[in-house]
Order: sequence, then C-alpha cells, then structure tokens
Amino acid sequence: MAFAPTPIEDPREISDSERAALLDQVAATNYALYEWRSAPSDANALDQWLLAFTGTFGLHAREDHRSANDNGVVRIEVAHGGGRVGYIPYTTLRIAWHTDGYYNYHGPDNCVRGMILHCAAAASDGGENRLLDHELAYLRLRDADESALRLLIHPEAMTIPEATDDSGRFRAANAGPVFFLDDAGALVMRYTARKRNVVWRDAETRAAADKLLALIEAEPLTRRLKLAPGQGLLCNNVLHDRSAFEDHGDSHRSLCRIRFNNRINRN
Repeated sequence: MAFAPTPIEDPREISDSERAALLDQVAATNYALYEWRSAPSDANALDQWLLAFTGTFGLHAREDHRSANDNGVVRIEVAHGGGRVGYIPYTTLRIAWHTDGYYNYHGPDNCVRGMILHCAAAASDGGENRLLDHELAYLRLRDADESALRLLIHPEAMTIPEATDDSGRFRAANAGPVFFLDDAGALVMRYTARKRNVVWRDAETRAAADKLLALIEAEPLTRRLKLAPGQGLLCNNVLHDRSAFEDHGDSHRSLCRIRFNNRINRN
C-alpha cells in the first residue's frame, strides 16, 4: 500500500485530523510516514518536539539505550570516536533487514515494540530504507510453510551471542523467539538477517529463517523511500533495512531515533 507522508503543521500539538491520518496508516501497515512543516531551532529543541510528538501516540516507555542522550534520543550518524565506533548503524555501511532491539529481548513486555526514526539531515547519496509490516511477513511464512513458522516461534529460536565492546561494556547472550505475542495479544517480531553474530537453535531453524528472508525479499508490498529532512517513520517496530550511503562536503546524514517498550496507542 502506497501513501504520501502526512503533513504535520506543529508536531508539538497535532490536530485531530493529523493524528487520525497517521493512525489510519498504522492500522493498515503498522507504520506511518509524516512530514513536519516547521523545524525546531536546535538539537535539544528537536528532542523535545520528538518527545511531544510521540507522547501524542502514547509512546512513553522509552528504552534505556546506551547511546541515548539525556532525552532518550539516539543520533544515528557516522561516529568517529567514542563507544559507537565499530557498530554498523554508526557507519556508512548497508544494514540488513531487521527489527530494532533484537539483541535486547527480555520477554514479550520488555522489548522494543514502538519506534520513531526522524530525519534531521539526509545523505548526499544513498541511505534509503525499505519497510515491511512484520504482520505481513508472519502471514506470508504461515501460508508458505507453517512448520517453518513453528520453528521461529520457539522461545530460543534465535540467540545473539554475548559481546564486549571496545570500552569494556559487556552484553550477555540474548535468546528469544522471532515471532511472539505481547500482553495485549499483538504480534511482535524480533529479527535480524545478519549472518554474523547470530545463532539459530538448529539447522532446521536456520533453514526456516532463510525461507523467511526469501519471502521478505520477494514481497511486492515492501515500501522503499529516502527520508528527507523533517520527514520520519512512526511505527510498531516493523521490518526495515538501510542501503549504504555517502556524505559529501558539509552534508552528513543524521537521523534521530527513540525506541519504546510499548506500542502506538490507537485510542
């Protein structure tokens, strides 16, 4: 389903019609695209606008991410120093299909279920995203191979091994299902298409994951876009990827991300 970004006159105080338009998009695909018609004055103001905007949709349970600033906002941009160096999101490299926070699962109600990704500055070349409703991916796999789906529902289907970064911070191994239901009965997906630093429960589960990826890649309802400054994605942690990009001159791609442990409130 194709739709244009919904224009938002003032993200700090959106109108009933603007909110309804975004919620209609979420109802159809689990994500909505928007475009702010006004811009904040500086980075801290942008953070506050993002928090006000997401709060309108009941997104308050912010993830405690190690790279977040005091407002809970992570800047996705090329890192040249500090603890983010070496992590793929903070480089110009391609990022494979994934849902956010797949390495930080602590049960159906303590995981990333909502997210905003807002473009502050676009790359000179590249940096496009593909989007796909995770519920549609579930249905495609169920219809194609129900036994593969059962393997990916297993509570230890996918494990992200323990890791220690260059600053000495340790992350324990993180195991969980690919598909599961949260406390409200909503479908959630925890997934990465990366080939390294991911362990599938057994050969059959790895084959099921390969089948899922083939279905994702072949899906005709995938949406491809490149966010422009002021545009963004509001979603229930849908599948997405990122193409490689280049920055030229004074142009430096910068996206703002806030992740939440709750979903968009449609009431």
